[in-house]
Amino acid sequence: MNVLEASAFCLKRGIAFYAYRLPEEERFCFGAQLEGEVERLVSVEDLAERSGFVAVPFRDDEGAESLFVRGDVAFEGVAEDEGVVAGLQRVRKKAVENSEPMDGCSREEYWKQATGMIGALRRKEARKAVLARGVVVETEAYRQAPQWFESLALRYPDAFVFLVSVPGKMTWMGATPEILLKQERQEVMTMSLAGTRKAGCREEWGGKEVEEQRIVTEYIAGLLQKEGAWGVEGPFTKRAGGVEHLCTFFKKSGHLSLADVEQLRKRLHPTPAVGGFPLHKALEIIRREEGMHRRYYAGYVGPWFRNGCFQWYVNLRSMELFHDAVRLYVGGGITALSDAEKEWEETVMKSRTLMDVIGNDL
Repeated sequence: MNVLEASAFCLKRGIAFYAYRLPEEERFCFGAQLEGEVERLVSVEDLAERSGFVAVPFRDDEGAESLFVRGDVAFEGVAEDEGVVAGLQRVRKKAVENSEPMDGCSREEYWKQATGMIGALRRKEARKAVLARGVVVETEAYRQAPQWFESLALRYPDAFVFLVSVPGKMTWMGATPEILLKQERQEVMTMSLAGTRKAGCREEWGGKEVEEQRIVTEYIAGLLQKEGAWGVEGPFTKRAGGVEHLCTFFKKSGHLSLADVEQLRKRLHPTPAVGGFPLHKALEIIRREEGMHRRYYAGYVGPWFRNGCFQWYVNLRSMELFHDAVRLYVGGGITALSDAEKEWEETVMKSRTLMDVIGNDL
């Protein structure tokens, strides 16, 4: 049984699982929780000596919970251990009530929201806010999900590609370029990623995009001052599929304790890249103008290992899966210099990451 086959099996049987492919790697990884309810993630200090997958929503006050899916069984590539397959097959099939996606957002609705948000920023209520929208496509999502996952991995080798399902709560897939926080044995890393244009442009970056990236970079740099010395690399242009962004890396030698990780993750999420700045004011504007619950979009996802290493990525270029439909989420940063039509076009451009894979047009 390979990762794609295991994912299809779990979707049919209602088993909580995760599959992912790390950036610039070829191997697919898989894990599944065989027993008990998937637990709510309260603190990473509860994850000592455990392995699994973290899924955190954009906000924790809109009904979506922070989740930790245990890797009771896990493998890379192909399951060589017969116990893995046997363990999955022993799990009793669960009947999960079908849920329906929230409605999508029309061009007219988006235009109204963008105009309202731009007006608020020109009144100096905030410097930046992020506007997101949903796109609903009817399709046999569960049946096609493993193939989509493979296609995303092949198309976007520089992205973190993932598929995670907690029956009764969420099933989500995406290909995201943005690290929220990453810890290896002797290095910790985060990034600021903001400003978007079509890949391959030879012109200088525009003022609106440079300002977006500067806001995020300054915000993160300010947060990290409390955490000791961090090296800074950038800004530079980073490609992500058919678009490219301005990116700055922040790196620090050493290994954070669980308590330090817990504090840092709460400081970093959400960043101005997905919320805005000042954050509190921007979130007020988003709540007033956006008109939807983002659920796990613009939250973060990724594996956690028992040695305290992890890789968490901001949940962008992603979609929620239902049995007979998908709901894509796309967004972009708005400033006082924004133009509503150009912002709409940016979301259309970003949506191609997923639309090209599921084979539908806007």
